[in-house]
Amino acid sequence: MSISYQAENEKTSPKIFKATFDNNTASDNLAFSYVESFKQTIGFLNILRNRLTYLKSSNSTFSTVDIIDYMADALILGYSRFYHMDILRGDKAYARIKDRKLPSEKVCRDLIRELALQMPEEAAKALRLVSKDILSQMAELGTARDVFLDIDDTVCTIYGNQEGAEVGYNPRYKGRASFKEKLAVISGTRELVNLTLEGGKHNIQNGLIDFILSSHALLPESWHLAGVRMDSGTYSDPVLTFLESRQLKYVIKCKKYEHIRWIIQTVIAHEHLSPWQDIDKVFSVNEIYAPLPNYETLRRFVVVRKNVPVTDQLPLEGALFQYEYYVIVANMECLTPEEIFHDYNQRCSIETKIDELKEGFAFDNNSRRNQTCNELFLLVKMIAYNLHNWFRLSLLPEDLKNCEITTIRRKLYRVPGNLAGIHPRYIHIRFPNLPRLKKTIQHIIRALKSLMFRKRKLVVC
Repeated sequence: MSISYQAENEKTSPKIFKATFDNNTASDNLAFSYVESFKQTIGFLNILRNRLTYLKSSNSTFSTVDIIDYMADALILGYSRFYHMDILRGDKAYARIKDRKLPSEKVCRDLIRELALQMPEEAAKALRLVSKDILSQMAELGTARDVFLDIDDTVCTIYGNQEGAEVGYNPRYKGRASFKEKLAVISGTRELVNLTLEGGKHNIQNGLIDFILSSHALLPESWHLAGVRMDSGTYSDPVLTFLESRQLKYVIKCKKYEHIRWIIQTVIAHEHLSPWQDIDKVFSVNEIYAPLPNYETLRRFVVVRKNVPVTDQLPLEGALFQYEYYVIVANMECLTPEEIFHDYNQRCSIETKIDELKEGFAFDNNSRRNQTCNELFLLVKMIAYNLHNWFRLSLLPEDLKNCEITTIRRKLYRVPGNLAGIHPRYIHIRFPNLPRLKKTIQHIIRALKSLMFRKRKLVVC
């Protein structure tokens, strides 16, 4: 019986379901409706109208504000290339949420090109001020606070003949042309304050002081810049002197110039007088006050010693070790050497943030031939990122707050659903029966209502 039953089943052909293509309500972008509600609550379109003064021709279907708003949506959802934006445009359910016509990718490209050709400096300034206004709205709903800026740059390899690209330092693709993107990120809450697009030969110190000043100017008034954290490429006496003249705290890793090697040797020679303080089994710290060459100002240097096994195998008890050293300069007298070590290590979060910006918002994709076009598109990406970041911090549950954009898209933004209802009053979204998704959506709805109440209260006051 079992043999004949098995043979009968094997003769059965696989079932192939028929397909129809007449559904305009199913979409994998419907959860974005809560981001759209969030944007309406904070008055995002009004922010754009107040800052973007460029007027398109009288016969244009789409205004500058509509196009930038649509591009921000596409970037948050992961359509980071112009060509991919037409995929979102073809989503009928998303179009119903927006309740207006959507621009094509050509319209988006043309706007960026027009801004770059007709008002490059004004457009860049306006987009930076849009980002500042978003942060200012966020600050109004919070409390005044001191912030630290983590500043770094990153190499973005170019695969074409883009204007402004240069062959400079490129650790992965040696000899390839690239851009350098310089970024300022608020430590902890990870808002992106400022960025620039420069040629690949530029060192991070090129225009660094001006970059710090402009980043400071782009902070909300109630956010006080307390200090900066930077990598070894920024270490120089002019930078330290500037930060001290502005009464800013700093924690900066030192490049191993000759005087830094002298500091390391001096600490080693006097370790019997000032013993090393063990942080764990790998790291130890010590400190010394010393002036830079040709300068009289004493500065505090924290020397970090790292135990490295002599062999490539795991260290065993009694194994031989050699040491690696690096130095951190800081003017935060209230912190111990160990606390300065941990404080500097928090700067490493900007490396993770840069990776997220590259992977999630295509910050390393500079596909326009004109450098100004690439920089303006980067600034639109900065606006989209800050919108998403505020939404993440304010409305998402704890289990999603610390997730990167790719994870949030997978677990929330890009979950398929069905837009049900005909009359606007009865429109609702039908999601899959997933308990975790249900809990997340319910939390977002409660948080949105709370945000709306706080905004109304703020307006009344």
